[in-house]
Amino acid sequence: MAQSIEDSLLQAIKKDDIKAFDALMEKAQCGAYRLGRFPVLSLLYLYKSRKILSAYEEMFLKTTNSVTLSEPAEISKKFSAKAGKCLRLYFNEVVSPLEMLLILDKTKHLKKVYPMTNLSSAVKERLKSIYYIRYSLSVKFEGNEIIIERRPLTYREKKRLATICLSAVLVILIVIGASVTTSIISPKRLDKYIDLSSNEEFILEHDVYVPRNYSIEEINCSIVGNGHKLIFRKGATIKTFNGKMSDLTIECSGNAIINTISQYATLENVTVNVNANVTTAKSNAFVAMTNYGSIDGIKVNVSGRLTTAKEVDGEITIGGIVYGNAGTVKNCVVNYSRFSLDGRANTSANSSFGGMVGINVGNVQGCSVTGKITADTFDVVGVCLVNNYVISDTVNKADISQTSANAGWSPIACGIVSRNYYLVKNCENLGSISATSNCGQIGADDVAPSATSAGIAYLNGVYKNGINASIEKCKNSGEISAISNGEVYIGGITATSYGYIYNSINSGNITVKAHTVYAGGILGFSQVAIDSGYIYFSTVDSCISQGKINVKSDDTAYVGGIVGQIAEMEIEQYKVDEDGNFIKDENNQYVTETVFRGGRVKNCYFTGEYTSEVKYFGNIVGACGANIYRENSYTSGTSEHRNFEDNYYLANSFSAFGATVSGDDIANAVEDKGATSATLEEILNSKAYKSIIDNFDN
Repeated sequence: MAQSIEDSLLQAIKKDDIKAFDALMEKAQCGAYRLGRFPVLSLLYLYKSRKILSAYEEMFLKTTNSVTLSEPAEISKKFSAKAGKCLRLYFNEVVSPLEMLLILDKTKHLKKVYPMTNLSSAVKERLKSIYYIRYSLSVKFEGNEIIIERRPLTYREKKRLATICLSAVLVILIVIGASVTTSIISPKRLDKYIDLSSNEEFILEHDVYVPRNYSIEEINCSIVGNGHKLIFRKGATIKTFNGKMSDLTIECSGNAIINTISQYATLENVTVNVNANVTTAKSNAFVAMTNYGSIDGIKVNVSGRLTTAKEVDGEITIGGIVYGNAGTVKNCVVNYSRFSLDGRANTSANSSFGGMVGINVGNVQGCSVTGKITADTFDVVGVCLVNNYVISDTVNKADISQTSANAGWSPIACGIVSRNYYLVKNCENLGSISATSNCGQIGADDVAPSATSAGIAYLNGVYKNGINASIEKCKNSGEISAISNGEVYIGGITATSYGYIYNSINSGNITVKAHTVYAGGILGFSQVAIDSGYIYFSTVDSCISQGKINVKSDDTAYVGGIVGQIAEMEIEQYKVDEDGNFIKDENNQYVTETVFRGGRVKNCYFTGEYTSEVKYFGNIVGACGANIYRENSYTSGTSEHRNFEDNYYLANSFSAFGATVSGDDIANAVEDKGATSATLEEILNSKAYKSIIDNFDN
């Protein structure tokens, strides 16, 4: 397949290949192109394409975008990492060049190019919102000038400045002959009988401790607790752990006690008691920052209050056991008792908390989270914040709630994972999940916050090379709720998804009060993206929604028994013949055609109850793209697929679909595409329904 224009453009921009970009400009006015939400100039800023910017920036600043191409998923992923909380402004909006500069904190350059542009009122409002979300500071526009309120120095900037100043003072003292003395705290061992560098096993005969603010470089030995405690005084750490700890109780004060657990190390049958009354200025964990080894059968008991510092070094991500897991965490339990999170001191830290793991690139298996976690302006999820590999056979039993009165903060609360980029399997949420924005009336200069909650995941994303992220055989029975003056994204299983949701069941009730709502018994909002020729869109297959859905909205609400809204994307693709060969025209050029792609819902059952009165409710889908609804089929190669097939719902006054959406046009749906109403008895006795239930017993 020939390389698409969006692929060629993106490669030239990423590599800052001015020759390749010049060649593309000779064929078309690339400055008028937009890859999904991203104009070319915005992408040049995002990828720091200095050579191309030097040649074309001034021209592109004056260009009006008119040609929209598909949006590669890798752009979305890179932008999400930079945007942080500001991502909520761009579910559907275009990220203009000046908005991109402000998100990247390029305020000096923004002030320079502002006079060359003619911004719409909508862009100006989003610029205000971005700066308010990040720093709670203002942006003003006076004539031909943009006035950006000066932000305080970050923790890292102050640290760098202090280092420079201290170095200068030391140089002066040396020059004038002053004597500089330092006091060195003598290091202390865990116990006078333990050789930490040996490979031997040591059985404790009494309690031992690591002194306050003392760092042990390396431990190679094995330590058996034998009923005794290892006490980490405040600030005490182990840099590298290569040995084994077992049958041990550890007492600590809320910061990571081990920096790195190596691939050779094991923590087994250890109890960790954490008094987490701490204020943190950086990402952290209660046991270890990074795990490459095995954490097996440990129990962590957490109480106290974790607070974000006023001055922080970047975004803050906290893991209940580990910050980053590249090894194995299995058969572990974390219990939260009288534990709370407070991120109000610095919302630009984008504080987030994973009950077990911050970022997972390894295996989390057979674990459980219990108790109660309350948060204020601090995103919270039961198990893991970002999953890049496998989470399986894990249960969240904790009640999780987040509230925020900050107009620039949009709360997120989930049962298992915030963002899934690979596989979540055989997981269950039993706890209640709620996200509430209670900032009151939203003024014209403020951003209306969204709120997101889900039983399993906030986002089910994409992996790579055509492989979707997947949520399989997962179950939610907890109450799911969200309140906001802005938007709410809520799902019994997942709030938003590009990926695969298979054989999952929601029996928990869903309650929403918001201005705009995307709510589904299984999935709230189904998205679509394209990356390197691969098309990603969500498939909901063999799922059951049994809970009650209650929605109150004073504007637009897309509510579905299975999916709230399914978006669609217009895609230009190469035509193939019945044998799967690409078709060429008389000039030996590949023939293209315009098609629409969007999410699929098949073999699903809605047996729950809908108790609200909103305009767009469907027993299967609240609203979907008009084109995929009309066609209800698409071809991939030589295979034909249906977007909607073999779905069932209880007969009532509503149809399978609530509405179709085409741009700003919304129309009532009149046909039950791929869906059939049935009695409860007919559904419960059907083979396909029984097969879904049986899969949870096998």
